[in-house]
Amino acid sequence: MGGRSLRSVSAVVVVGIILVSVAQGQPHGPTPVVVVPIVERDLPAALRLVGTVQPQRSAVVAAEVAGVVAELPANEGDSLKQGEVICRLDAHTAELHLTEAQARLGTLRKQLEELEAGPRAEVRRQLAASMEEAKAIFEKWEFERRRVNDLAQQNQASAKEIHDTEMEYLAAKQRLTWATAAHEIAVNGTRPEELARARFDVAAQEAVVKRLERDLAKTQIAAPFDGFLVAKRTEVGEWIDAGGAVCEMVAIDTVKVRADVPEAAIPYAVAGSPASVTIEALGRSLAAKVSRVIPRATPAARTFPVEIDLSNGDHTLLPGMFVWVHVACGPAGKRLLVNKDAIVPRGTAKQLYVIRPGPQGGELAVPLDIETGLEVNGEIEVRGPGLSAGDKVVVRANERLYGPTPVVSRPLNTAASQPALK
Repeated sequence: MGGRSLRSVSAVVVVGIILVSVAQGQPHGPTPVVVVPIVERDLPAALRLVGTVQPQRSAVVAAEVAGVVAELPANEGDSLKQGEVICRLDAHTAELHLTEAQARLGTLRKQLEELEAGPRAEVRRQLAASMEEAKAIFEKWEFERRRVNDLAQQNQASAKEIHDTEMEYLAAKQRLTWATAAHEIAVNGTRPEELARARFDVAAQEAVVKRLERDLAKTQIAAPFDGFLVAKRTEVGEWIDAGGAVCEMVAIDTVKVRADVPEAAIPYAVAGSPASVTIEALGRSLAAKVSRVIPRATPAARTFPVEIDLSNGDHTLLPGMFVWVHVACGPAGKRLLVNKDAIVPRGTAKQLYVIRPGPQGGELAVPLDIETGLEVNGEIEVRGPGLSAGDKVVVRANERLYGPTPVVSRPLNTAASQPALK
């Protein structure tokens, strides 16, 4: 049974090969294609370099306060908006510190209010009465002192009586001085120095409260910009010191392509000069301009980093991707350019289908291996043997061609008004 099954399969394969061969041997009509001419334009000489995609922004997000990680709601690969919470720390201790500071601030504010208001009216009346009482007692002992002194001059007062009267007089005088000063303090209010000190105490405590409020808010760690979380640096339950790393984030709405340019090309690869970027992994080629030149060479290689900014709203360009970068490396000269849609990728190679005369008077699309250079306004520089300005190359239906193929062509400008090729 096994042998008969194997022979049956072999027979089917052989029949299939024969049918394909017969089909390929049958005559076909020429393939309709759309062509554009190769043009010659002034363009700087280009240099192909290895480049790397880098994020527009990259940051290690850190904790601003110390604490225990209570929650990590974001995961690696998540897209985050600015302000979205990445990590929450245990906030209980921070809340207690804030409550204590707020209570202390309340006490200091009440003390300041008392000093600014001064003594109450009834206190001032009480002090005024005490002053009048002290004045009356002083006047009494002042009179008594004069009387005893008169008696002493007549030798009618004892030494003890004179001494006791003098002491009572002095005591009454001091009590009057104290009562008068207390009344003046009540009337004049708090001294400016005491008010200033109380205000400074309140201001200092307000600063403490603001700092602790900020510390409490910072127990929630938020995304500093729109981007992606690419690496976690901590886990729930771990202690983080102030300044400790929580995660890494990148922003890739715009990316930077960086390439190292030899010093000889730097006079030409300046900011604003034309450039092109080819991303083989995506099968894309993008026209661009040099955004900036980093004015510091790599000592070993004597190359200067050059950056090209690329819009990346669909996030298909990812940090670390390998790209080819073409930048200007010489003065402008005559270069051959063609519509970039004429380029056909074949593995790691690139081809153009050039229209040549056919063996029987028709047109033949012949594939030629080429190299590309700068891309400008939808056209890309091409270099290859046998290419010259005016050559017609296939720009539509070229992906269906394999090897030299009979074709019938029409120019791109006339093809726009005719049905699309299928």
